[in-house]
Amino acid sequence: MGIKKVLEDINKIQLQNYWSVKEFRNNPKLGKGRGIYWIWTNLTFGELKKTKNNPNHKAEVPIEKLIREREELNYICNIRVNDFRVVYNGIGGYSGKTVKEKSSYDLRGRINQEFFSNDPRTGTLNLRNRNNFNIDNWAISYFDFNKNENILKQLPEPKNNKSYYESYANMLEMNWRIEYGHPILNRH
Repeated sequence: MGIKKVLEDINKIQLQNYWSVKEFRNNPKLGKGRGIYWIWTNLTFGELKKTKNNPNHKAEVPIEKLIREREELNYICNIRVNDFRVVYNGIGGYSGKTVKEKSSYDLRGRINQEFFSNDPRTGTLNLRNRNNFNIDNWAISYFDFNKNENILKQLPEPKNNKSYYESYANMLEMNWRIEYGHPILNRH
C-alpha cells in the first residue's frame, strides 16, 4: 500500500496549497472539493493561551485549555512556513461520488466554518468570535482529493461504490498526525 509515500505526497501538495486566510476568502475557486485541511497561525503558544472561550458556545475547541495541557509535549506538530505553524487539521467534504447541494459542506465550507461559524452545534475553532482574533495571524492549506486522485490510487480501490474520500479521509487525517506530529488544537 505504501501509506508513508501517500502521506508524503499529501503533505507536499498541502504545502503548495498554502494561503493566507484573506487570500483564501477572496478567491472562491480555492478549496471547492473535498479533502484534508490545515490551519496555521503565527501566534505563539503564549498568545494563544490568551484566547478565551465563548461561554455560550459549548462545542468550540477549548484553545486556552489545550495549549496549557500540551505546550510542553514532545510530539506536537512543528511544521512551519515562515513564522506560521500548523495548529489544527481536519477533513471536509461530501459523501458519495457527487456533491449533494445544501446537504453537506465541501472543503471550502468546512475551512470557513473554523474561522467564521458561531453555531454552538458545530465543533469549530470559532476564531472570528474570539477575543484576540486578527485575520492576518492565520493561514490555511489543503489537499483536495478530487484533484489528486492519482495519489490516492496508490491505496486499495474503495469498496461498495464508495469514493476515496469516504474510504480514506479519516485514516489519512489521523495517520498524517502520527507521521508529522499532532496539531496542538486538535481535540482527538
